[in-house]
Amino acid sequence: MKNFGKKIGISFLCAIFSLVSICFFSCSNEIIGYSVVLWNIPEALIADGEVVPVYMKSNISKTYLIGTPDESQRIEIPLWKITEPMSKGKANKYATTNAYFNRQYAVSVIDGLPIRKDPTNSAKQVYRLRKGEIIRACYIGKGDTPMNGHTPLEGDWYKVLTSTGIDGWCFSYNLRTFEIQADGSYDYDGEGMIKVESANNLLDAALASLWYPEYYAKMINKKEINLDYMQEDYGFDPGSTSGTVTLKLQNVDVSYPYEGVTKTADSVYKFTGTPITMTIRGENSIVLRFSDTDGKPATVYFVTIDDDVPTLIQDERARRQRVYSTLMRSGPTYNSTNFGVLTFTGGNKFQWSGFDNLQPSIIPADAGHSGTMVTKYFLPTSLKSIWDGVLTFVFSGTRSEVNFLYKVEANGLRMTTARVSITKDLSSGRENAEVSMATESQVIFFLR
Repeated sequence: MKNFGKKIGISFLCAIFSLVSICFFSCSNEIIGYSVVLWNIPEALIADGEVVPVYMKSNISKTYLIGTPDESQRIEIPLWKITEPMSKGKANKYATTNAYFNRQYAVSVIDGLPIRKDPTNSAKQVYRLRKGEIIRACYIGKGDTPMNGHTPLEGDWYKVLTSTGIDGWCFSYNLRTFEIQADGSYDYDGEGMIKVESANNLLDAALASLWYPEYYAKMINKKEINLDYMQEDYGFDPGSTSGTVTLKLQNVDVSYPYEGVTKTADSVYKFTGTPITMTIRGENSIVLRFSDTDGKPATVYFVTIDDDVPTLIQDERARRQRVYSTLMRSGPTYNSTNFGVLTFTGGNKFQWSGFDNLQPSIIPADAGHSGTMVTKYFLPTSLKSIWDGVLTFVFSGTRSEVNFLYKVEANGLRMTTARVSITKDLSSGRENAEVSMATESQVIFFLR
C-alpha cells in the first residue's frame, strides 16, 4: 500500500512537471538565443547548418522550443539536435565556419565500427556502429592515422553525431559519405556506396546548368526581392560550351578558362587550372569553394531555380514604382499641423518642410528638405495587417536613411518610426534587414 502511494505521488509530480513544461513552452515569447541545427529536422523542412531562434529549454523533457528560420512556427526538439543557444552573431559565425559539411552524413559499411572520445585509435570508445547505421559527419579534425600493419589507412577523422545524440570521432576508412536533404530524402543505395551512375549523371547536369546564389530561392519563397543582391548577371556558369568558368557575385567577379574537371573526393570536383572547387550536393544544389577578391577562401551555396531572374527583377521594380505612384495619386501633398508638409514630386523624389518636431530624434538636424524615397525593406508578418509597408526617406543633406511604417488612409497618410536592424550573412556576404516598430514610436498623420 505504501509503495502504491509512492507511485501515485511520483505520477502526480511527473504530471505537474509536464504541465509546467508545457506552460513554459506555450507561454514563451522571448528569444533566449540562437542555435545551429546539428541534425536535419524533416518535419519542419529545416536542414542541418541552419540558424534558428530558441525560445525555451526544458531540462525535464530534455528538449528545446525553437522557431523555424523565418520564425513562422515553433517546434519542440531534443536538446542534442542543436548547439547550445548563443548570440545571433556567434551562431552565424559557427554556421559559416562549418558550412562545408552541411547536409553531409555517412554510413558505416561494417559492424562494430567504433566512435571514440578523441581522434586516435587508443581513445575510449563511446559507441559502436551497426553496418548501415547513418551518422552525421560534422567536420574533419586532426588525429593519429590508424595503421593496417605498417601501412596507414586512407581517410580522415570525422567529428560525428549519431541519431540518438552521441558525439565523438570516427575514422572515415569504413564510412561512405552522402547527402541528406532538409526533407530527409537522400540518394543512397543501401549497400554502403553512392550510386556511381547517379553521381556521373549529377556531374553532367551540374556542368550544363546555370547556378544562382542559394539566397535567391529564399527571396523568391518569401516574395522579398532585394535588388541590391539580386542581379541578372549574378551566379555561376560552369561553361560547359564555352570552356570558361564564370563566377560573379557582389564581392567577386572572375572568369577562368579550363580544360576539364578532376574528381578529388566523393561528389567534389576541381576545375582544372582554376581556384574553384565544386561539391555537388544534389540535383539542384552545389557548393563552390574559391578565393574572393581579397584572396581569402570563400564558400558559397548555389541552386537552380525555375523562375526567370530578369522577370523577378522587373516585377520588383514595378512593385516599388506602384507604391510611389499610389502616394502621388493619393496626394501628392500631405499636410500636418505638427509635422509639416510632405510632397511627392515625381521620379521617386520628395520635399518635406516644417518637420522641426521630428528633429533631431528622428530626422537628422542637417538633413535638408528634399531627397529620394525608396521601398526596399519588407514588413514582417506580424505588421502586415496594420501597415502597408516601409518608406525609406534618403535626405539630400546627409544621405542617411529615415524609415517609416506607413498606411494610406482614405483621408491621408499615417506613419510611425520603423526600426531596421541589419545583420550580415557571413556565408554570402550580404546584409539582411529585419523591420520592427520602434519602441515608443510616435504616430504621424498627414491630411491630403
